[in-house]
Amino acid sequence: MVNNMERWKLIGYAIPATTALLLIAALWIGNMALSFVVLAGAIAAVFLYSEWLRKKGEVLSDERTLRIEEMASRRTLQVLILVLAFLVIALSILSEKEESLRSAYYLSLALMVLVSLLKLSLKHYYARVM
Repeated sequence: MVNNMERWKLIGYAIPATTALLLIAALWIGNMALSFVVLAGAIAAVFLYSEWLRKKGEVLSDERTLRIEEMASRRTLQVLILVLAFLVIALSILSEKEESLRSAYYLSLALMVLVSLLKLSLKHYYARVM
């Protein structure tokens, strides 16, 4: 039996799981409009869920959760940049032999540069305001 404390946590896990399943279905049938509707619905559901929790008096974030999120975000960004760097190297070599991979190489290179520039600019911004 799930008590009340765990029931609201299950809703927090159900929203992204349901969103993922609906997005998979929408993408599988190739309906871009439905995909955007699913994303908009997920954003609305998360917003309403967090407002509902706030009204219940639940603490959504404190110093510990903020620190955990900062560490998780930093590690995710580091891994993303490393994966993109390895992907750029692999696609650079593979696109020499297979011309159809050239656009994937340029896309991954652009993503790596964009993510790196975003990280540097946000680091500079927060160094000034904090």
